[in-house]
Amino acid sequence: MIFQGGRAIGRLPQLSLQCLGGRRAALSSSNVERVAALHNVFQTQHIFDLALKPSLITPNFRRTYAGQPVSRPKAHTGRTTTAARKAPTTSKTKAAKKPASKTKAPKAKPKAKSKAKPKAKLRIKPKPKPAKKAKAKPKRKVLTEAQKNAASIKKLKIAALQSPGGVPSNAWTVFLGEASKGATTGPKGNNSLGSISSQASVEYKNLSPERLEHYNHLANQNKAANAKAYRQWIESHTPTVIYEANLARHNLNRRQKKRHNMLQDHRQVKGVTGAYTRFYIDRQASGDFKGLKAKEAARLAGREWKGLSASEKKPYEDAQKQDQARYAQEVKTVYNRDVRHRPQAASAA
Repeated sequence: MIFQGGRAIGRLPQLSLQCLGGRRAALSSSNVERVAALHNVFQTQHIFDLALKPSLITPNFRRTYAGQPVSRPKAHTGRTTTAARKAPTTSKTKAAKKPASKTKAPKAKPKAKSKAKPKAKLRIKPKPKPAKKAKAKPKRKVLTEAQKNAASIKKLKIAALQSPGGVPSNAWTVFLGEASKGATTGPKGNNSLGSISSQASVEYKNLSPERLEHYNHLANQNKAANAKAYRQWIESHTPTVIYEANLARHNLNRRQKKRHNMLQDHRQVKGVTGAYTRFYIDRQASGDFKGLKAKEAARLAGREWKGLSASEKKPYEDAQKQDQARYAQEVKTVYNRDVRHRPQAASAA
């Protein structure tokens, strides 16, 4: 029995049905459709036809040809593929095909696209540098008394200034300089410094008056040149520096055996002459202490000073006060400072 649209449209001989039953694999889903309602089949067909083959009632649609692609229809047949065939139109599809109302819903305005902010670049923080270890402060060395003394003497020598050396300023040194100028000195032999000086000493004693006068003249010229150079060197420093240098030399003379001469500066302020010093100068000028030693003369002058009355001492004391006022004014002018302490009476020398 062949069905279409839920009703039988033809019959096949029993042999053909058996052949079809044995070759179910050849049927495709496009040629055999499911019976729409079995109730109609029993109404329109004979019962004995249904008993011929049970497979015609519920056909088996299991596909046994997996892996074999369905051949496409040839172009000359004019048939289309199953995907291109039109689906049967039903009441639901007709309702779906009704044209929509002409009134169109207002279109929504497109939203303004917000500009995407550029992504901030990731900043890679540099690795912190390891902290430097603080250097340990060196321990101060504890100086001994000898080292402290040597350091203070060194400072005093720097403050005392080094006076410039000059050319030979007497006849003997000038003659010895000429005698040793051409000779080469050595540690031993006739060319040593001792042999040259001893030979020059003999020659100097036997000099004629003319030659001795010549060397004296050269020595006096050198002395004047040295004095000029020394004055220029002194004036190259301020009076305050020379004053501090003399203080340093005085301290060095107390602490060392070596003698340091005081610097002679005409700009330095003269000290104050005391009342007793003025009295002693007057007593020396009188000639009463002539032929006496300095120690004996000072002892006698001191005894007389103690025996003087207040009226006799007053002229000397007034002269001392005037000298103190002069000293304070000159210190202010020359050193640009006030008097630090009351000046002691200085010697006339």
